[in-house]
Amino acid sequence: MGVLVLFVFYTFTPQRPVQFIALFLILLVLGSKVYSEYLCRNLRLVRRDRESRVFRYQWTGIELWVENSGRLPAFLVIAEDTSGGIAVFRDIKCLCTLSGRSRQLFRWEAYGSDRGVFTLGPALIRGADPLGLFPFVLVFDKPEDSSRLFVYPAPAFAALKSPGGIPLGNLLTADPFNEDLTRPRSLRDYSPGDESRRINWKASAKLPGTLLVNEYESSLSYPLVLFLNVDPGEYALKNREPYVERTIEAAAALCLMAARERQVLGIILHTAAWGRGDNATDAPVMNASAIDTLGMDTAAISPAAFALIPVLERLAALKPFGAGITDIEKNQGLRPSTRHLLEKGKALPFGTRLVYAGPSLGEEDYRALETLRRRRLSLEYLIIDERNLMEQLPGSAGKVSVPIHQIKERGYEIL
Repeated sequence: MGVLVLFVFYTFTPQRPVQFIALFLILLVLGSKVYSEYLCRNLRLVRRDRESRVFRYQWTGIELWVENSGRLPAFLVIAEDTSGGIAVFRDIKCLCTLSGRSRQLFRWEAYGSDRGVFTLGPALIRGADPLGLFPFVLVFDKPEDSSRLFVYPAPAFAALKSPGGIPLGNLLTADPFNEDLTRPRSLRDYSPGDESRRINWKASAKLPGTLLVNEYESSLSYPLVLFLNVDPGEYALKNREPYVERTIEAAAALCLMAARERQVLGIILHTAAWGRGDNATDAPVMNASAIDTLGMDTAAISPAAFALIPVLERLAALKPFGAGITDIEKNQGLRPSTRHLLEKGKALPFGTRLVYAGPSLGEEDYRALETLRRRRLSLEYLIIDERNLMEQLPGSAGKVSVPIHQIKERGYEIL
């Protein structure tokens, strides 16, 4: 409208000075409009990392690049990000001036006060032409391209000794009697005394006059599988939320311990929706690498090497509290967690070290879980809600010694 008014003055006013001023203002307004559109086409806000990870109660930095790919400078541009609900240190805004073909780093600090998965964005750029006549707001980070921040459970330390001297994970050994026949390593010439079943007849047929013998990796496999009970209905009403969160922290500490020991790791999650037809919790046992493809909806992760990051991401995304939580009544048979553990325990490999983490169970549940020991599984308990724990747990025949540990309610050390 202003340009139209100035054009009328320029056309119908006979005075040359008025025409000159009107024409100057018209060119100034049109030039500002072109300048603003040019900046809109050449300003970008790019995230340095699409996914960020941090432990709870720790600070992390979120970095973005403010880029100007055009030749004209951008004056007093404001870059702004959205935290997605995570605690922020100071304002997440940046005021900068970008020359042509340049970029500047924009960084803000986030504090992982709560465990979870936070979606960052959208990010904004606010600016205008040099005269400020045509301001603009550019929005970046579409929903399908949004960045995620994983806040893992609080870091803690757990040193869980192996029962009966059983090693953790794959133990390398020089004893040929401990060779893993599922892991071929190489071929060698036949030596007197080698067993006939070790001869590779197909490879030997290709080289007439020679016999080749298979060699295997010398290792013993003792995977660690953690059964995490996060069904709020099985916890006591008093201190329910902090106890559930502390149990999740204990699970994360055991995962970190497994990573330090370089052992094979697996986890089974028991939530309140198990056994109610929920697809997220009735999913079959699968490898940890399938978490991303399924949107992190798997309830169980099979023992697999290098599964630490997927397990921690699943623990970060875990939301045990929701609608339909009911307390478990006493003296009504086996608990849902016990039935879930018995079902999944049947598919675990020989020599698995099975660790239960959660609230204390009933005497009938302990007796039922003793049947897993007949499958050559090493069973242990990490209990959160009892201070005086029994050294002996009831078994099917008399008293059976089972390792049981008390989870500390707070602190860096778990046990």
